[in-house]
Amino acid sequence: MDIQLNATDIIFAAHASGTIVGIKLVQKDRGEVVNRRISNQGDFAIHYAGMLGEVAVSKYLNIPYRTDITVGGDGYVDMTHHGQTIQIKTSTHTKTPEPRYIIFNSPEEFSTDWAICCSTQSASVVRIHGFASKKKFMAKHVTHDFGYGMRYCLDEKFLSPIDRFHEAVEMTK
Repeated sequence: MDIQLNATDIIFAAHASGTIVGIKLVQKDRGEVVNRRISNQGDFAIHYAGMLGEVAVSKYLNIPYRTDITVGGDGYVDMTHHGQTIQIKTSTHTKTPEPRYIIFNSPEEFSTDWAICCSTQSASVVRIHGFASKKKFMAKHVTHDFGYGMRYCLDEKFLSPIDRFHEAVEMTK
């Protein structure tokens, strides 16, 4: 499902990303947080891609995205819906070799009820690939080394279509 973002969406994502990076820099200087980035992308680019995914999912599912900035990160919770927590995982790799994965550094980092997989397709289009419950991820994940250590991955073929998300949440309430 491709989601077209408008200028307001893009400006919000950029503003929120800049704010997060600024606050993290202050927290890092104070010794309150450690930057665990393993990507060759800068912090702003990483947060911006993530915010684009959050905005796209918010628009499609009509769920508000978080606008608060928390000390040491958001605890991996990007949004909540009917008391259930959601993480949005957004990739900027549009030419990802098959299979596409939803990736976590460790099983513990899947600390929410649901994860939604997205990728940026262009400067203003985000593709929502689907979602998985924590239970499904734990049952079906594989480990893979992308060159920076083992990661825990769920193949895209195991993701449920995003248009079934509200139904899945209702079934688990």
